[in-house]
Amino acid sequence: MSKLRTFLALDSVDKIATFEAIAMVLYAKFLVASIPPRKWRNRFGAVATQSAVQGTDLATVRRVRLAIMRALNNVPGSPNCLPQALTGRWMLERRGIASSLFIGTQPDDTGKPQFHAWLKVGEEWVTGICEEDDYTLLLPSDAETA
Repeated sequence: MSKLRTFLALDSVDKIATFEAIAMVLYAKFLVASIPPRKWRNRFGAVATQSAVQGTDLATVRRVRLAIMRALNNVPGSPNCLPQALTGRWMLERRGIASSLFIGTQPDDTGKPQFHAWLKVGEEWVTGICEEDDYTLLLPSDAETA
């Protein structure tokens, strides 16, 4: 019952954002599972090489981040970093806020590459908080900020 009480205590904007985040996380999770990785760039858009977005509404960015976090607590199968980053990108895009999607890799203990995706608006983290310097960014030829 505490989840319901917590949800009911939210204002209407946060309630709508939470439902939007749940739907988009499920959709992004489905897309990531069903589309081969070689086609991700065409389907999901460009990957950024640097975060150059400035002068945005940080309250809205933080509200989107919290909505995604609430959605993750209510979505089965805890989606990994790419569906979270895509959800954040789509939600911010709907609100007219540009964001930078990063995909990087770092070797694990056995030397096998481990991929990670994160989303930022300027210097503000939206999803996938990590130590950026530990990752080698995947650099597409047409990288841009979405």
